[in-house]
Amino acid sequence: MIHILDRTTVPDRAAFDRMFLALPKDLYPRETRTQDTKAERAILEGTHPLSGEFTVRAYLAVDESGTSPQGRCALTYYDDDPAAYVGFFECVEDLDVCRALLDAAEAQARADGKEKLVGPLNASFWIGYRFKTENFGEHFTGEPDNLPYYPDFWEACGFTVAEQYYSNYLRPPTADDPSEKWEKRLQRALDKGYEIRSLERGKFDETLRDIYRMLVRLYAKFPAFKLISEEQFVALFGSLKYVIDRDCVLLGYKDGALAGFFVCVPNYGWMVDGDIALRDLPAILKVRNDCKEYVILYIGVDRKHLGLGGAFAQTIREIGQNKGAGSIAALIHEGNSSGVFFRELTTHSARYVLLEKPLTGGNG
Repeated sequence: MIHILDRTTVPDRAAFDRMFLALPKDLYPRETRTQDTKAERAILEGTHPLSGEFTVRAYLAVDESGTSPQGRCALTYYDDDPAAYVGFFECVEDLDVCRALLDAAEAQARADGKEKLVGPLNASFWIGYRFKTENFGEHFTGEPDNLPYYPDFWEACGFTVAEQYYSNYLRPPTADDPSEKWEKRLQRALDKGYEIRSLERGKFDETLRDIYRMLVRLYAKFPAFKLISEEQFVALFGSLKYVIDRDCVLLGYKDGALAGFFVCVPNYGWMVDGDIALRDLPAILKVRNDCKEYVILYIGVDRKHLGLGGAFAQTIREIGQNKGAGSIAALIHEGNSSGVFFRELTTHSARYVLLEKPLTGGNG
């Protein structure tokens, strides 16, 4: 018999939180667990940098004893948003447990007049969303991670795919690879007066704020996007300074103003996604100092400077060739034009989905 606990009504929230935070540790080996326990605790307690932007209601599925968690999720609301978001989902391989959790979230969302459920989304676009659907033997920095049966379970519970994404794994470029098209793009940009620079030492904080101001404009129409403040953005992403390779953070300028960015990080695999212990640092530093694969995480080009994307692509291709490093073009929305970069270097791909379920028919 499965029982659903609602954090809003349980008498012992501390015990609830312990079970909520403990479940991923039962489902994933430490070396492949991407759980950020500190961030999850802050969200439950309402102390996360983004907590003022949303309302969260957390649920647990427990066994008859009430002490053994079998599944968990969190329902998130935003003011003036007709959708409710379901995230922080984890579940043993039992469809009945999944159904009980999602039914509880659905019943609450219906009662509160929401029009649809969307997920997985871990409280915010900026924290994490999407299910991975293939290529589970690999993980790159910043990639969503989940157990393989989750998407099928959600679809069995009435969810359908709303958005699709993919990541391309790219071999190291060589001098023999055709690149004339991109070389011309780079030369055209330089001839027009664009400057392409790597991130300067000591300029991370300033550059992060510049990227924020452009990124929130360019990403505004992404599914589930919500605007956050510059200070919130810095609080979330300021720690990137410790894991980036400055050579592979490219910034394009025209007349002294930022026109676009191309942000890569070394691929640390599972090492920096989630809880980090002191014993992990030597391996992290080794990857940063001798990186063999990069993750292309963020690309942004101001609409007035659209040709700059190809110039970035050629510049990063040259860097990859010089370093003998492969890369991963990460988390591209299906149909996005950036998917054309490096297509000839692709060895294999991974795919992801965002799902939704309409809530119609009142409380029935």
